[in-house]
Amino acid sequence: MDNEQKVFLQAFRELEVLFETLLVDDAQLQPLKSILSGILKNAKNLALYDSVTHALNARAERWLIPVERKGMAKADIYDMRQANKVYGAAAVDLELHKLAFQFMTIFTADKGDFVRRSPGSDEFRIVSTTKTPSEIKRLLLKLYATQERDSLLTWDFGVGMTETEAENQLQKQRRTFRPIVIRQTILESHTEIPERMEENNLHQSWHEFNMPYERLIDKIHALKLPVNVERQVIEQVRVTQSVVEGIVTREPLTATLNGLGARWYLEEKTVQCLALTDMLNMHEGNARYGSAAIDQDLKRFSNMLVKHFPKDAGFLLFRSERAGDEFKITSTIDDPTQLEHRLRTAWNTDRNCGLLAWNYGVGRNVGEAHVDLYRNRLKETETMNLAAPDGKATFIIVRPDSDDYPKIFKLSEDTARLINGAPIMDLHLTIQAIRQVEDFSALRERLADYAKTLPPIEIKVGGIARMNVHNQQGRLWLLAERSAALEKIYNDLAQIARELGCDPYPYKSNDWLPHIKIVDLPENLSPQIKDPTFGSGKGIAFTVRSFEWTVQKGLERWDLLDQFPFS
Repeated sequence: MDNEQKVFLQAFRELEVLFETLLVDDAQLQPLKSILSGILKNAKNLALYDSVTHALNARAERWLIPVERKGMAKADIYDMRQANKVYGAAAVDLELHKLAFQFMTIFTADKGDFVRRSPGSDEFRIVSTTKTPSEIKRLLLKLYATQERDSLLTWDFGVGMTETEAENQLQKQRRTFRPIVIRQTILESHTEIPERMEENNLHQSWHEFNMPYERLIDKIHALKLPVNVERQVIEQVRVTQSVVEGIVTREPLTATLNGLGARWYLEEKTVQCLALTDMLNMHEGNARYGSAAIDQDLKRFSNMLVKHFPKDAGFLLFRSERAGDEFKITSTIDDPTQLEHRLRTAWNTDRNCGLLAWNYGVGRNVGEAHVDLYRNRLKETETMNLAAPDGKATFIIVRPDSDDYPKIFKLSEDTARLINGAPIMDLHLTIQAIRQVEDFSALRERLADYAKTLPPIEIKVGGIARMNVHNQQGRLWLLAERSAALEKIYNDLAQIARELGCDPYPYKSNDWLPHIKIVDLPENLSPQIKDPTFGSGKGIAFTVRSFEWTVQKGLERWDLLDQFPFS
């Protein structure tokens, strides 16, 4: 039993003991016990269950789920953010509730099984004290086989004795059936943070929460107890109320305020300004480091924010219930300039301290904070002004030889057919951007000289990724292996660009994801992609004997400037 649970239970136990010591008959005592029983039941529901799905939450894992287990499973929704975009958050919430109900129907507490979900998470965990991993897998396979027909959401799962085993099996299943997801951010197109993350009609109001305690106090007044006894009992009621309030408004993992706290504490507050923070690539981080490591990083991050934005200085810190990598900070004292200064200090101090990088935005309202957040993010990542090319943005690309082109285009056609997409005819791999070009002749000469130093290069391609761009169609990418030779060209071209006063891609070579665009997706494609042929690109290789220098002339138009053969 952890300390939080002890405090919670002790508050109710002390109130029950006080009731038993009252010099009243059973008829007078029974209404008090009945109201207290209802308060305890409601308090447990608020403390232990996810408001969207009614599955157990992270606190329930500490309070209810035994440490000893026979097997476990992890089920992860495939690209829930795309589902939110296509169907809307309300529809996705309904589908999450339906999926949780299906899991909880199969895995019930009376059989020693527990289903839980973290706030804002696209992942469910199933822990069993009676079923082996193979038994859990057998029960999940039937539901997994019918998901495309029964739900708007698609998901994958893995089973094991430990979290690591289950995670590895999940990722193996996902790689077999689905393309990985990559996102690109364009300013003011962001739809992933709910505009008011505290809005949730499933939450109790402040009045609804307080009403049973007031009824209990009214019943105590009606008993006409001695003044000192009445004062003691009512004081314990208020202590219990305060303990419950503190626990149910606190998000279990990070101890920041949750959606319930947002509804209760912001309703009557005059907020001067607010900030939004967003972790970068949390889904990819879960796959790389494991969800346990990312959970620790979120706790570290929230503790850092609490130190910089204490409650007694007029700040409240909330964690989103729809996207668990997003936090909101509200201030009743600071103006936007002061809040931005505090956040910039926190951001600079925290750089490279965690597994995941993060960005922030500040404004007088959520809309302003969104725009500011993505201005800050775009300083960190690649951006192109596609709407108004200035004729100075150039790109170095390579293409498959004529002999190799047909096999890659066939993969493009076959993949497009699966999802009603359109195969891309111009199959190429972009190696480097060289932007803000002023002296085209000097750059042409440097590129020609450099190409003469290169031998022919073999490029191998592997799995397929889905690249999502908000408010645009998105594409499927065929991922290329980042070989030492390819990475050297990337870095060499970046150095040439910098020497000539131009701007290459801003990210380091180990963050570069070389790829060939192979399919244009249908607009607002749902995340219901599942087919075992998505791994069929593995083993394909092609040879490159030259690179092309292109300049962007329009939204989807690049003109050839020159071609440079290798030695």
